[in-house]
Amino acid sequence: MTTTDRSETSGTGLDRWSGGCWVAAGMLLPIGVLHPDIFETTLADAALNSTLWVPMHAAGTVAVVLTLMGLTGLYARRADLLGRLGAVGFALAVPGLVMTGCVAYAEAILLPVLARDNPAVFDWDGPVTTSWAVRLTAGLALLWLVGLALLGAALTRSGVLPTAAGLTLAGGAVAFVLFAGPLVPVLGPLATLTLAAGYLLIGASLWTGATSFRRAYTDLPNARSRSSARGVKPGR
Repeated sequence: MTTTDRSETSGTGLDRWSGGCWVAAGMLLPIGVLHPDIFETTLADAALNSTLWVPMHAAGTVAVVLTLMGLTGLYARRADLLGRLGAVGFALAVPGLVMTGCVAYAEAILLPVLARDNPAVFDWDGPVTTSWAVRLTAGLALLWLVGLALLGAALTRSGVLPTAAGLTLAGGAVAFVLFAGPLVPVLGPLATLTLAAGYLLIGASLWTGATSFRRAYTDLPNARSRSSARGVKPGR
């Protein structure tokens, strides 16, 4: 009984640290609702004519870094409980976040500088946007959202966090891909806010300790088998 209780109460500092990262990232995401519609113009025009372009993408870069740290803290303590679905989600989200961070940094720092001297290279038929390397990077960046959707589903299924947190994260990630990425009016901003809400719920659950290792530990077959092998009764 002592062993199980200790595993349920240890790591509070890690949960608060990762929860704080999720909350901070979630507070930065809503600035994305102000993103200009780049499909009605060009990347160069959007970057040079929008006063919020640089701070918006700089905030996105910081949000990505915070998500990486928060995701690591969340998954580190719950890898076994989240199962294969959680492992796949984590494995997809990490490289996706790295690629997203690269894109956000380039758009915040490099794009405005280059666009002032040669805006034509950022036309939709220009050498940058038609480059296979750029398109591949943008495609890999989507793995961030695919991974979060799977992770949200794993959190919901395992019960290690409140159901609303996992569902909102998963739903927000899917909605972001469908509506925010293509900059769909109304639905795009709503998708961004939904994803931000998922971040905040995940972070608040970790920060306040609203986790349920006991429920998840007794629900997962591999966890029960491990408990039996150690002579520890789950849920005690």
